[in-house]
This record gives sequence, C-alpha cells and structure tokens, in this order.
Amino acid sequence: MIYPKALILFFCGVFFNTTVYAQIEHDSLMDLGGLNKEVKFQDNFYEALKQKGIENFEKAITALEHCIEIYPNSAVVYYELGNVYFKAENYKESEKNLKKAINLDNENFWFKDKLYQLYLVQDNFDKAIEALLPILGNKRDYEEDLSYLYSQAGRYSEALAHIQTMDERFGYNSERERLRIKIYKQTLDRKAHIKFLKHRFKVEPKNSDYFINLIYTLSEYGLESEAFMTAKTFLKSNPKSHIAHAALYKFYLKEMDYDNAINSMKIVTESNVLIPSMKLKVLRDFMDFVDKNPSYSDALISIEPSTPLVYSERNSKEWGNYYLQKNQPNKAMEFFEKAFDEYSGDINIIKELANLYLKTKQYQKALEFSLRQLELFPTQIELYLICGKSYFYFQNWNDALTLMGQGIDYIFEENQSTIDYYELMYKLYVETNNLEEAERFNEMIKFLKSK
Repeated sequence: MIYPKALILFFCGVFFNTTVYAQIEHDSLMDLGGLNKEVKFQDNFYEALKQKGIENFEKAITALEHCIEIYPNSAVVYYELGNVYFKAENYKESEKNLKKAINLDNENFWFKDKLYQLYLVQDNFDKAIEALLPILGNKRDYEEDLSYLYSQAGRYSEALAHIQTMDERFGYNSERERLRIKIYKQTLDRKAHIKFLKHRFKVEPKNSDYFINLIYTLSEYGLESEAFMTAKTFLKSNPKSHIAHAALYKFYLKEMDYDNAINSMKIVTESNVLIPSMKLKVLRDFMDFVDKNPSYSDALISIEPSTPLVYSERNSKEWGNYYLQKNQPNKAMEFFEKAFDEYSGDINIIKELANLYLKTKQYQKALEFSLRQLELFPTQIELYLICGKSYFYFQNWNDALTLMGQGIDYIFEENQSTIDYYELMYKLYVETNNLEEAERFNEMIKFLKSK
C-alpha cells in the first residue's frame, strides 16, 4: 500500500514522543540545520512506511535506521522497526526493537501490545504472559486470554485460579468451563475436578449450568449411576425444571425405561424456556429411538416443538421422513427437494419426492419430474405409476396406457405396487372402452389379492 505523504506527516505528529518533538521544534527555531534535519527524518520515515506497505522490508529497515541516526531516542521509530522485523519474521530483531520502544515510552499501550503479539506468534507462552500482565486491564479479552496462556505454559494451578477469578467477576462462561475441564483431564486429576463441580453445585443448587456440567462430567468419567441419581435429586428439588429432563432422558433410555424417557423428551422438545439447539438435539435422539423402536412412532408424531428449530444438524431426507410421519406432506416435500439437490441419484429420494408431488396434487410437476427420472431409471415401476396417475388426472388415457405398457415389462414382484399398477391399468382400459383388457387386469388383481 502506498501511503500519502500528508498522512504520514500526521502519523509522525501523533506518535513522536514529546521530548523528541520538543527538541525538533527548538532546533527548527534556532537554525536551518534543524529544519533540514527534520525534513530528512520525515522523508526517511515516509519512505520506510511506503516500503513496508509494499513488503520491501529491507529498504524499510534501511530507511528506519537512517531515522535512528537522526533521532536516536525516537520511540516510534524503534516501534516501526520492530513492526517491520515482525512482518519479515525476524523475531529476534523485532523483540529487541520493541523493547527499546517500550523503554523510551513505557506508557504506550500499542508498543506493549505488539510485543505480546510477537510472543504469541512464537508460542512463547511464558514471555507472552509476562508481556500481557502490564496491559491486562485494557481489554476484557486479554483477561480471558490469560487463563489460556497459563494452561499452554503448563502453569495449571495459576490457570485454574484465574478461571475462578473470572467466574467470580463476570459469571459463568462455557469457554472457560471447557478450558477448566481440559486442564483437569491433562493433569489426570479427576478427583479434584469432581470435588470442585460438586462444591460449586452445592453452593448454587438451582444453577442449571452447574447442574449440567456436573452431570456431563460424571458421565464422562463413567460414573453413570451417580450422574443419574444427581439428575433425579435435582428434579426433586426443582420439579418444574425442564433442564433436568434434558439429562434424564438419556439415563432412562439406557435403563430401557421408555415411558419415562419419552415423557422427558417430550418435555424438552415442547419447552418454551430451553434453547433451540438443546431441543433439537433431544428431538434428533427421539427420532433415532423411534427408528429403532417403530412401535413408539405415535409418540414422536404427537410432539409439537414450541419454537422453530434449526434443521442443519440432521440430513434433509431424515427430516422429510419425520414430517411424513407427522402427516405434513408439504413440509416433507420441502426437505425431500433439498435432499434431491444434495443426492440427485438416490432413487428412494426420487420416488418419495415424486409421490409427494402427486399427494399434494401437483400433477404437472409430478408428471414432468417422473418422466425426467425415468430416462435415468427406466426400470422403476413406481415412477411409471406416478406418471400414469398424473396422465389419468389430465384424462390423457392413451398416453397413460402407452407409457404404462412400457413399464409393465419391469414388474418382477407380486406386491402392493404391482396391485396398484394393475388397478390403474384396469381403470384406463375402462375409460378407453377396452373391456376385454380391463377384465383381464381385473382377474389379475383378484388373483394377487387372494394370495
């Protein structure tokens, strides 16, 4: 990037330390030599920033060194020199010059921040902590960073102490909680971890965040029975709690206590106080449960989530099947169309989508879609049947008979689809007054139904 000279002059005016600037002003008033010195300095400083902008770091460094020759106590020049070395990945020289800038102007936040960033880039966590502490109060994010740095440096007790301090000052935070769990796991101090969570939950027994973290951690450590009892105790003392059921349903499922599991899942998914992502997770688990236990499908169908849910965590075909079970064909069609866009070669998706077009009385769409798919899947009698039904709706008997006559060669099984196929053939022959063929198909239908 090319910097306009006027902008650079403004930059100089802002960043020069007061001592050097006063000296420049004094020299300029005393003689022309001082003015010439100032012009040379500004020309070199401008050139340095210009060369840095186009990543010509060697020329930028040379120009800044000329600036130092003119004003050897200019903190901003050392800062810029450290910055250029930083960009050139010469971290040793960058550190040396940034420290000089800080020594000359110890109140400048940006000088110290750049030194902190330098140590972060190098994963030098101990030095990063040392550089961060003087500027800790400038940004809330820095205070959050400190816990992470202590952890990365292996200073776990300091990390845990700082996390606790942050919790007390700013309240519960899920990221800090994840870091706390990570530290306990790294130190293999399971006992201390559980002790801490139990104490915190005991102090605030109605805090749902503390409850969930205790349950989760006990389960993670394989203490399922204790986690289950904790969840029951929490529900007993908080009988109207929905969050308790978000933990309980999993335990009930493992115990094969399906009635209680379904009750808990329904409470969660129909809750108007729990966050949508939590309700979605439980609904997904409910769907998985019904897939394995179809006799409970009525319970799933009866669920009415209290708020719209985000669907991205489960694939479109599964959501389409879910809405089919709930007898919501238009909603099911929406998801099967998405599924078709994702997996256009899946014949089951194709047949389901074609059927949904027919079911929602979109006969022209059903016909056009099924005809296109028959070009790719010419042996699928279900597609012939959908085309035939669409033609029948438009009273286009002859085209229907022609197409279905081609499809009859691909009937290889005696199932409900075959009966449906023959029934439509019978109707078409009745409509075209070909009673002999109609009777032949009628006999075939009777034979198949008698089996």
